[in-house]
Amino acid sequence: MVGTGVIDRFLRFGYHESIAVTLSDELKPHAAPMGVEYGEPHLILRPYRNSKTYANLVSRPPLSLNFTSDARYFFKAIFSQKELVFDFIDSSEVPVIRGDFDLYVVGRAKLSDMVGERAVFLVTAERVYEGPGSRLALSRANNALLEALVYYTKVAALVNEGYRDLTEYLNLLRINLNLVRKLGSHELVEMANIVEEELNGLLGDSLR
Repeated sequence: MVGTGVIDRFLRFGYHESIAVTLSDELKPHAAPMGVEYGEPHLILRPYRNSKTYANLVSRPPLSLNFTSDARYFFKAIFSQKELVFDFIDSSEVPVIRGDFDLYVVGRAKLSDMVGERAVFLVTAERVYEGPGSRLALSRANNALLEALVYYTKVAALVNEGYRDLTEYLNLLRINLNLVRKLGSHELVEMANIVEEELNGLLGDSLR
């Protein structure tokens, strides 16, 4: 796999969070937060089978993985994709996201397995680029917002699958939202409040 040395340097702590960009049949970019496991020579994705990312990858295997420590990009990928700007690099089939990203991996995904409500894709990197960097000092509020977004996407997928016992995930989500409100900037607190509003709308009265 190309760029192995760069990937080894950036993805050395087990699972890492990325924003996966895939293409619909109409070639419209779709961005979605996606956990990535690096198991040389592949990057391993496990999207939910009811997700748009899964549907896009089954139809069109090219994708880009965009790595950043800035939780605001993950928020935009979930709630405000119109604020993301996509760029094509070196005539790649699929774009990357413009911004403060540490690493870009452009490659192709191959369906490997189905495990419960998730699919397993093995990604072979075809191009690897270092970005300008997150340019962000360690922030507990930023990290807590990212954790809250991870649990939000998990809850949303499980609600769509008909799961009703979500107490553990909801508790963890709300603990992280409260930490954002305690330690975060006005911008991050506003994002946390939007996550809470969207969560309440997703759950309805019966699951809160």
